[in-house]
Amino acid sequence: MTTISLLAAKPMKNDASCINILTCEHYLKSVLLQVPYRKLFNEIIGNRKFFVTDEDTGKVVPAAHDYLLEPGNWISNDLLNRVYQNVVSILDDPDAIYKAGKNIFKTAVGTQVFLMRLAGVQTIINRLPIENAKFNANRSIKIIQNDNGYAVVRICWVDDPAVSQLFCDMNRGVYEGLGTLTGNPATVSEKTCQFKGGNYCEYHIKWKAKPIYARLMDLFRVRLSREIIDELERRIEEVNTIRLRQERMIEFRTKDLQEQKRKVVKAHSFLARYVPPQLAKKILAGDVAPVRDHHRRKLVMFFSDIKDFTRTTDAMEPEDMGELLNEYFSSMNDIIQHYEGTLANITGDALFVFFGAPDRTDDRDQALRCVRMAMEMQQKMQVLQKKWFSDGIEYPLQIRCGINTGMATVGSFGSGQRSEYSAMGMQVNLASRLETACVPGGILISHSTWALINDQVDCRSKETIEAKGFSRPVRAYEVNLGIEYERDQIT
Repeated sequence: MTTISLLAAKPMKNDASCINILTCEHYLKSVLLQVPYRKLFNEIIGNRKFFVTDEDTGKVVPAAHDYLLEPGNWISNDLLNRVYQNVVSILDDPDAIYKAGKNIFKTAVGTQVFLMRLAGVQTIINRLPIENAKFNANRSIKIIQNDNGYAVVRICWVDDPAVSQLFCDMNRGVYEGLGTLTGNPATVSEKTCQFKGGNYCEYHIKWKAKPIYARLMDLFRVRLSREIIDELERRIEEVNTIRLRQERMIEFRTKDLQEQKRKVVKAHSFLARYVPPQLAKKILAGDVAPVRDHHRRKLVMFFSDIKDFTRTTDAMEPEDMGELLNEYFSSMNDIIQHYEGTLANITGDALFVFFGAPDRTDDRDQALRCVRMAMEMQQKMQVLQKKWFSDGIEYPLQIRCGINTGMATVGSFGSGQRSEYSAMGMQVNLASRLETACVPGGILISHSTWALINDQVDCRSKETIEAKGFSRPVRAYEVNLGIEYERDQIT
């Protein structure tokens, strides 16, 4: 596999403001209450096509969450199209982007609503070309007609294969949402579409004006009497009194909720010491099915152990061995948690981790996270080896890693008094056999795993291995660790 250096990467085009992403984020919050950012930015974070220039260092780096959620930053239409596709996939709704556009003005409050209602649809449409330039760099907007109650808006895109029909869905939703905000419900139809063979996208907007605008304008033309002002002040005072009472109640409730949250966090922290953090969250939330029930899942499974651990530790004092093991397991666990793996068990110096339960994403994402976790573990071991050598440990400790992807039975195994959340099956055994066959300091993966990650991770084919319990030789691949990856690049 050809490896592309970070130094050769170029920043992506500045086609659209990140405020377009925030529009999708707000809509997801309104539907799901919380935003699944990993799914929202699937195939985006760490993708070599979406690099930006770091303002502090001047280096070209992958676009991160913080950058994508800052309205003042700019992205390519290719990235924005990926976000739109991800929103449709998350909600399983082909109209999700249209609804997101229609939802855009629901965050407007107070003066914003007042001024936009005062201006009206006709005035706002006249400003579309000016406002468009603030958020989009490669499209032009022309107002063909704008009468009281009917307008024709024409959008012409610069030739860009990254733009799709989803952009039209967003525009149509925004124009309908504009009518709702101003108190003039609108209907929008796209008569001509550039992505269906037309020379441009043309939207016809119809709305019915209401007398409320005339009354609002009269409000600024007349002088308010002293009696009206006094009445308004009295009403404001009453509202402020009610608001203060509500604030005190909210403050009391907030303190109570903070105390309850503190207890939950403490309980989660304690429980996470004995079960995987993902499982601890579900247990505290009352979702015990993943713990109680057994089910078949496609997992990415990882095994590791320390080569010649007994030979090295036999010559150590118990206290020194305990300190070394604690440092090793603490470092490995930090990496496991970063990549959101499930630590099933620790047996001696061996680790068993899997991806795909109790939470799962797609197979490719899980395989990439598992392999990159193993790569970071091997890098961390190099750092620890230098430290341990300086501390007097003569023989460097090295780990072997084996990874396989396949079906396994997941659930709680053990007795009524004590059990653990783990996975079992032939595919689990294969991951263990790959670890055993791996060279110290290396990572050995199965063909099923290689097929999911070979376009992202450099691997070389190894000779087939004879795995105990398997009638046929097993094809295996060794991950090339000659390239160092920074965590920010690969997460």
